[in-house]
Amino acid sequence: MSQNKRITLSRRTVIKGGVLLGTAVAIGLMPMKTLMAEENGAKKVVSSTKKQIGFSYDEGKCIKCEACVKICQVTYKWKRDEPWRKFLKNKNGDALSISCNHCADPACLEVCPVKAYTKRESDGIVIQDSSKCVGCGYCLYACPYHAPQLGKESGAVSKCHFCYELQDSGSEPKCVGACPTQALTMGDMNELSKKGNLDYKGLPNPKITNPSMIAIPKQK
Repeated sequence: MSQNKRITLSRRTVIKGGVLLGTAVAIGLMPMKTLMAEENGAKKVVSSTKKQIGFSYDEGKCIKCEACVKICQVTYKWKRDEPWRKFLKNKNGDALSISCNHCADPACLEVCPVKAYTKRESDGIVIQDSSKCVGCGYCLYACPYHAPQLGKESGAVSKCHFCYELQDSGSEPKCVGACPTQALTMGDMNELSKKGNLDYKGLPNPKITNPSMIAIPKQK
């Protein structure tokens, strides 16, 4: 079987999805090229992980200090226009801290022709190997949350990797540790999903990729 046939979502499918759907706007600020995998009849990745960890964001606890974004940038030295974590606000005061959601069914992994993406069986973290990346951009169009970032200088994609090396050594992710109010936390998705999901203020339907994050809106 040829490599092209092994890729469920072809380049044509990815680009067509991006063009037809245009851009989505998350809480009025973030443009996202979104591939609706289910609507295009694409086969979805079936997660076989033993455990799935994810993020939890509680808007009611957030003081909008953006410490989560700042520590991530300082630690991993990404450029401001190629962010691994974003803090989004709109004119109504709504806010959201978001990065790669390490989806249970990651579209980025499904479309990558060089297998630069892997999903760890032990915890479900989605890791991208920039050294394998050929800069095709398929994952940029496939990801509903615009998490992969194509480097203008490197020509390769990078993204949040959930500080997996820190976690492997027993420490917590930098963004979680930097949050002064514990608005941003992490945990097992079996428990977090009891509190909510990412069906939140203009974000794509979470059924597309089953993101490993929940967001709790501020009570008004």
